[in-house]
Amino acid sequence: MRSCPAALFFGFICCIPWHIGRKYPIVTCPTGATGATGATGATGATGPAGNDGADGADGADGVTGATGVTGATGATGVADTLAVGTTTTTEPELLATVTDSGTPNNHIFDFTIPRGATGATGPAGNDGADGATGATGATGATGATGPKGATGATGPTGPTGTCRCCVSSRSILSAKGQYSDNEEYVRLNGSSVYPPDSADFTVNQDGISFNTAGFYVIQFTADYAVTSGTATIAAELNGKSVSSVPVTLARTVGNASGLCAVNAGAGDVFRLKLNGFSKLVSADFNILVACWLKNSDK
Repeated sequence: MRSCPAALFFGFICCIPWHIGRKYPIVTCPTGATGATGATGATGATGPAGNDGADGADGADGVTGATGVTGATGATGVADTLAVGTTTTTEPELLATVTDSGTPNNHIFDFTIPRGATGATGPAGNDGADGATGATGATGATGATGPKGATGATGPTGPTGTCRCCVSSRSILSAKGQYSDNEEYVRLNGSSVYPPDSADFTVNQDGISFNTAGFYVIQFTADYAVTSGTATIAAELNGKSVSSVPVTLARTVGNASGLCAVNAGAGDVFRLKLNGFSKLVSADFNILVACWLKNSDK
Protein backbone atom coordinates (compact mmCIF):
# COMPACT_ATOMS: atom_id res chain seq x y z
CA MET A 1 0.00 0.00 0.00
CA ARG A 2 1.27 3.41 -1.01
CA SER A 3 0.69 6.73 0.67
CA CYS A 4 -1.00 9.75 -0.99
CA PRO A 5 1.31 12.73 -0.79
CA ALA A 6 -1.65 15.08 -0.43
CA ALA A 7 -2.95 13.08 2.49
CA LEU A 8 0.34 13.12 4.25
CA PHE A 9 0.43 16.89 3.80
CA PHE A 10 -2.86 17.33 5.76
CA GLY A 11 -1.78 15.02 8.60
CA PHE A 12 -3.74 11.88 7.76
CA ILE A 13 -3.40 8.92 5.50
CA CYS A 14 -5.60 8.85 2.45
CA CYS A 15 -5.29 5.76 0.45
CA ILE A 16 -6.28 5.94 -3.18
CA PRO A 17 -6.01 3.48 -5.99
CA TRP A 18 -2.83 4.01 -7.95
CA HIS A 19 -2.79 0.95 -10.09
CA ILE A 20 -5.73 0.13 -12.33
CA GLY A 21 -7.29 -3.19 -11.58
CA ARG A 22 -6.17 -3.36 -7.95
CA LYS A 23 -8.45 -2.58 -5.05
CA TYR A 24 -7.42 -0.72 -1.95
CA PRO A 25 -9.54 0.64 0.90
CA ILE A 26 -10.68 4.28 0.35
CA VAL A 27 -10.71 6.83 3.13
CA THR A 28 -12.86 9.96 2.47
CA CYS A 29 -11.08 13.22 3.08
CA PRO A 30 -12.99 15.78 5.23
CA THR A 31 -14.24 19.09 3.64
CA GLY A 32 -12.08 22.07 4.29
CA ALA A 33 -13.30 25.38 5.76
CA THR A 34 -15.21 27.81 3.47
CA GLY A 35 -13.05 30.43 1.96
CA ALA A 36 -13.65 34.20 2.21
CA THR A 37 -16.19 35.84 -0.18
CA GLY A 38 -14.62 37.19 -3.28
CA ALA A 39 -14.81 40.84 -4.38
CA THR A 40 -18.07 42.03 -6.09
CA GLY A 41 -17.89 41.98 -9.82
CA ALA A 42 -18.40 45.09 -12.00
CA THR A 43 -22.04 46.23 -12.69
CA GLY A 44 -23.42 44.84 -15.89
CA ALA A 45 -24.77 47.01 -18.76
CA THR A 46 -28.36 48.45 -18.43
CA GLY A 47 -31.00 46.16 -19.96
CA PRO A 48 -33.55 47.36 -22.60
CA ALA A 49 -36.59 49.43 -21.41
CA GLY A 50 -39.75 47.43 -20.51
CA ASN A 51 -43.21 47.90 -22.18
CA ASP A 52 -45.50 50.79 -20.99
CA GLY A 53 -47.84 49.82 -18.11
CA ALA A 54 -51.70 50.10 -18.30
CA ASP A 55 -53.31 53.57 -17.78
CA GLY A 56 -54.41 54.34 -14.21
CA ALA A 57 -58.09 55.01 -13.25
CA ASP A 58 -59.65 58.50 -13.93
CA GLY A 59 -59.44 60.94 -11.04
CA ALA A 60 -62.58 62.29 -9.25
CA ASP A 61 -64.57 65.23 -10.81
CA GLY A 62 -63.60 68.67 -9.67
CA VAL A 63 -65.86 70.95 -7.56
CA THR A 64 -68.77 72.69 -9.45
CA GLY A 65 -68.03 76.32 -10.18
CA ALA A 66 -70.04 79.19 -8.68
CA THR A 67 -73.37 80.31 -10.27
CA GLY A 68 -73.03 83.23 -12.66
CA VAL A 69 -74.70 86.58 -12.03
CA THR A 70 -78.38 87.12 -12.99
CA GLY A 71 -78.91 88.84 -16.33
CA ALA A 72 -80.63 92.20 -16.64
CA THR A 73 -84.46 92.37 -16.83
CA GLY A 74 -85.78 92.55 -20.40
CA ALA A 75 -87.78 95.46 -21.72
CA THR A 76 -91.58 95.53 -21.19
CA GLY A 77 -93.45 93.93 -24.11
CA VAL A 78 -96.36 95.40 -26.01
CA ALA A 79 -99.74 94.81 -24.30
CA ASP A 80 -102.34 92.71 -26.13
CA THR A 81 -106.10 93.11 -26.19
CA LEU A 82 -108.48 90.17 -26.21
CA ALA A 83 -112.12 89.63 -27.06
CA VAL A 84 -114.47 86.66 -27.40
CA GLY A 85 -115.70 86.24 -30.98
CA THR A 86 -118.10 83.56 -32.15
CA THR A 87 -119.10 80.26 -30.53
CA THR A 88 -120.12 77.52 -32.97
CA THR A 89 -121.50 74.04 -32.25
CA THR A 90 -120.19 71.34 -34.63
CA GLU A 91 -120.69 67.61 -35.20
CA PRO A 92 -119.76 65.20 -32.37
CA GLU A 93 -116.84 63.57 -34.20
CA LEU A 94 -114.99 66.89 -34.68
CA LEU A 95 -112.45 68.28 -32.20
CA ALA A 96 -112.97 71.41 -30.15
CA THR A 97 -110.95 74.35 -31.52
CA VAL A 98 -110.10 77.95 -30.59
CA THR A 99 -109.12 80.25 -33.48
CA ASP A 100 -107.55 83.71 -33.13
CA SER A 101 -109.16 85.78 -35.92
CA GLY A 102 -107.67 89.07 -34.78
CA THR A 103 -104.27 90.72 -35.26
CA PRO A 104 -100.97 89.91 -33.46
CA ASN A 105 -101.75 92.42 -30.68
CA ASN A 106 -105.57 92.48 -30.85
CA HIS A 107 -106.87 88.95 -30.41
CA ILE A 108 -110.40 87.73 -31.14
CA PHE A 109 -111.00 84.13 -30.06
CA ASP A 110 -113.61 82.10 -31.95
CA PHE A 111 -114.69 78.88 -30.18
CA THR A 112 -115.85 75.70 -31.93
CA ILE A 113 -117.41 73.10 -29.59
CA PRO A 114 -118.66 69.67 -30.76
CA ARG A 115 -122.19 68.84 -29.70
CA GLY A 116 -122.78 65.56 -27.94
CA ALA A 117 -123.72 62.49 -29.95
CA THR A 118 -127.42 61.64 -30.08
CA GLY A 119 -128.25 59.15 -27.37
CA ALA A 120 -130.27 55.99 -27.76
CA THR A 121 -134.04 56.41 -28.16
CA GLY A 122 -135.88 55.75 -24.93
CA PRO A 123 -138.87 53.41 -24.69
CA ALA A 124 -142.19 54.77 -25.95
CA GLY A 125 -144.58 55.83 -23.21
CA ASN A 126 -148.16 54.64 -22.97
CA ASP A 127 -150.74 56.62 -24.90
CA GLY A 128 -152.74 58.93 -22.70
CA ALA A 129 -156.51 59.13 -22.86
CA ASP A 130 -157.85 61.52 -25.49
CA GLY A 131 -159.24 64.69 -24.02
CA ALA A 132 -162.45 66.33 -25.14
CA THR A 133 -162.14 68.87 -27.94
CA GLY A 134 -162.77 72.35 -26.66
CA ALA A 135 -164.79 74.97 -28.47
CA THR A 136 -162.89 77.41 -30.67
CA GLY A 137 -162.89 80.84 -29.12
CA ALA A 138 -163.63 84.01 -31.05
CA THR A 139 -160.70 86.12 -32.23
CA GLY A 140 -160.46 89.28 -30.25
CA ALA A 141 -160.21 92.69 -31.89
CA THR A 142 -156.82 94.32 -32.17
CA GLY A 143 -156.45 97.08 -29.68
CA ALA A 144 -155.50 100.62 -30.65
CA THR A 145 -151.87 101.67 -30.35
CA GLY A 146 -151.32 103.83 -27.34
CA PRO A 147 -149.71 107.27 -27.58
CA LYS A 148 -145.94 107.54 -27.28
CA GLY A 149 -144.80 108.72 -23.90
CA ALA A 150 -142.63 111.79 -23.39
CA THR A 151 -138.88 111.31 -23.26
CA GLY A 152 -137.59 111.38 -19.72
CA ALA A 153 -134.80 113.62 -18.51
CA THR A 154 -131.21 112.40 -18.87
CA GLY A 155 -129.90 110.97 -15.63
CA PRO A 156 -126.59 112.02 -14.01
CA THR A 157 -123.35 110.48 -15.26
CA GLY A 158 -122.25 107.58 -13.12
CA PRO A 159 -118.77 107.26 -11.54
CA THR A 160 -115.89 105.97 -13.67
CA GLY A 161 -115.56 102.21 -13.25
CA THR A 162 -112.36 100.25 -12.61
CA CYS A 163 -110.91 98.69 -15.77
CA ARG A 164 -110.80 94.89 -15.55
CA CYS A 165 -110.10 94.24 -19.23
CA CYS A 166 -107.95 91.30 -20.26
CA VAL A 167 -104.74 92.24 -22.02
CA SER A 168 -102.90 89.02 -22.97
CA SER A 169 -103.81 85.41 -23.66
CA ARG A 170 -102.54 82.73 -21.27
CA SER A 171 -103.76 79.17 -21.79
CA ILE A 172 -106.66 76.85 -22.67
CA LEU A 173 -107.90 73.82 -20.71
CA SER A 174 -110.03 70.98 -22.10
CA ALA A 175 -111.61 68.60 -19.54
CA LYS A 176 -114.10 65.76 -19.46
CA GLY A 177 -116.51 64.78 -16.69
CA GLN A 178 -119.61 62.79 -15.88
CA TYR A 179 -122.46 62.40 -13.43
CA SER A 180 -121.83 59.75 -10.74
CA ASP A 181 -124.74 58.20 -8.87
CA ASN A 182 -125.99 60.43 -6.04
CA GLU A 183 -123.18 62.97 -6.59
CA GLU A 184 -124.24 66.63 -6.48
CA TYR A 185 -121.30 67.89 -8.59
CA VAL A 186 -119.86 66.77 -11.95
CA ARG A 187 -116.90 64.43 -11.41
CA LEU A 188 -113.93 65.23 -13.71
CA ASN A 189 -112.01 62.30 -15.17
CA GLY A 190 -109.55 63.66 -17.74
CA SER A 191 -108.00 66.89 -19.02
CA SER A 192 -105.36 68.46 -21.27
CA VAL A 193 -103.92 71.99 -21.40
CA TYR A 194 -102.30 74.24 -24.04
CA PRO A 195 -99.51 75.17 -23.90
CA PRO A 196 -98.54 71.82 -22.31
CA ASP A 197 -96.28 73.45 -19.68
CA SER A 198 -98.98 75.85 -18.43
CA ALA A 199 -99.51 75.86 -14.65
CA ASP A 200 -102.67 78.02 -14.70
CA PHE A 201 -104.97 75.09 -13.80
CA THR A 202 -105.09 72.21 -11.34
CA VAL A 203 -107.76 69.60 -12.19
CA ASN A 204 -109.03 66.94 -9.82
CA GLN A 205 -112.27 64.97 -9.49
CA ASP A 206 -114.02 67.71 -7.53
CA GLY A 207 -113.34 70.73 -9.80
CA ILE A 208 -110.91 73.06 -11.57
CA SER A 209 -108.61 75.26 -9.42
CA PHE A 210 -107.38 78.52 -10.99
CA ASN A 211 -103.71 78.99 -10.02
CA THR A 212 -103.42 82.38 -11.75
CA ALA A 213 -105.63 85.43 -11.19
CA GLY A 214 -107.30 86.35 -14.47
CA PHE A 215 -110.37 86.51 -16.69
CA TYR A 216 -111.75 83.04 -17.51
CA VAL A 217 -114.32 82.07 -20.15
CA ILE A 218 -115.90 78.64 -19.52
CA GLN A 219 -118.06 76.74 -22.01
CA PHE A 220 -119.48 73.26 -21.45
CA THR A 221 -121.72 70.74 -23.24
CA ALA A 222 -123.62 67.78 -21.75
CA ASP A 223 -125.14 64.62 -23.24
CA TYR A 224 -127.70 63.38 -20.75
CA ALA A 225 -130.62 61.08 -19.97
CA VAL A 226 -133.24 61.69 -17.25
CA THR A 227 -135.94 59.44 -15.84
CA SER A 228 -138.66 62.07 -15.48
CA GLY A 229 -139.06 65.70 -14.57
CA THR A 230 -136.11 68.08 -15.01
CA ALA A 231 -132.62 68.67 -13.68
CA THR A 232 -130.46 71.81 -14.03
CA ILE A 233 -126.74 72.63 -14.26
CA ALA A 234 -125.36 75.66 -12.40
CA ALA A 235 -121.79 76.99 -12.68
CA GLU A 236 -120.20 77.84 -9.30
CA LEU A 237 -117.05 79.69 -8.23
CA ASN A 238 -116.03 78.98 -4.63
CA GLY A 239 -119.52 77.58 -3.96
CA LYS A 240 -121.40 80.65 -5.30
CA SER A 241 -123.40 80.55 -8.53
CA VAL A 242 -122.04 82.48 -11.52
CA SER A 243 -124.83 81.41 -13.92
CA SER A 244 -127.57 83.97 -14.42
CA VAL A 245 -129.85 81.23 -15.83
CA PRO A 246 -129.11 77.53 -15.01
CA VAL A 247 -129.00 75.09 -17.96
CA THR A 248 -132.11 72.88 -17.95
CA LEU A 249 -132.09 69.15 -18.72
CA ALA A 250 -135.76 68.48 -19.52
CA ARG A 251 -136.04 65.83 -22.23
CA THR A 252 -135.68 62.12 -21.57
CA VAL A 253 -132.54 62.04 -23.74
CA GLY A 254 -130.78 65.14 -25.08
CA ASN A 255 -127.82 67.51 -25.03
CA ALA A 256 -127.33 70.97 -23.60
CA SER A 257 -124.62 73.65 -23.40
CA GLY A 258 -123.73 76.65 -21.27
CA LEU A 259 -121.30 79.62 -21.30
CA CYS A 260 -120.07 81.90 -18.52
CA ALA A 261 -117.15 84.24 -17.76
CA VAL A 262 -115.57 85.01 -14.36
CA ASN A 263 -112.89 87.25 -12.88
CA ALA A 264 -111.09 84.70 -10.71
CA GLY A 265 -108.31 85.02 -8.18
CA ALA A 266 -105.48 82.56 -7.59
CA GLY A 267 -106.85 79.59 -5.64
CA ASP A 268 -110.49 80.01 -6.72
CA VAL A 269 -112.29 76.74 -7.60
CA PHE A 270 -114.82 76.28 -10.43
CA ARG A 271 -117.40 73.45 -10.35
CA LEU A 272 -120.60 72.40 -12.15
CA LYS A 273 -123.47 71.68 -9.75
CA LEU A 274 -126.33 69.32 -10.65
CA ASN A 275 -129.65 70.38 -9.16
CA GLY A 276 -132.24 67.60 -9.19
CA PHE A 277 -129.47 65.05 -9.83
CA SER A 278 -131.67 62.20 -8.55
CA LYS A 279 -133.62 62.46 -11.82
CA LEU A 280 -130.50 61.84 -13.92
CA VAL A 281 -129.73 58.45 -15.45
CA SER A 282 -126.43 59.58 -17.01
CA ALA A 283 -124.62 62.74 -18.14
CA ASP A 284 -121.27 63.18 -19.95
CA PHE A 285 -119.59 66.60 -20.05
CA ASN A 286 -117.01 68.40 -22.23
CA ILE A 287 -115.59 71.55 -20.63
CA LEU A 288 -113.40 74.21 -22.31
CA VAL A 289 -111.75 76.99 -20.26
CA ALA A 290 -109.74 79.92 -21.70
CA CYS A 291 -107.55 82.03 -19.35
CA TRP A 292 -106.45 85.65 -19.92
CA LEU A 293 -104.56 88.05 -17.66
CA LYS A 294 -106.28 91.16 -16.29
CA ASN A 295 -104.85 94.71 -16.46
CA SER A 296 -104.23 94.64 -12.73
CA ASP A 297 -102.08 91.50 -13.09
CA LYS A 298 -99.85 92.82 -15.91
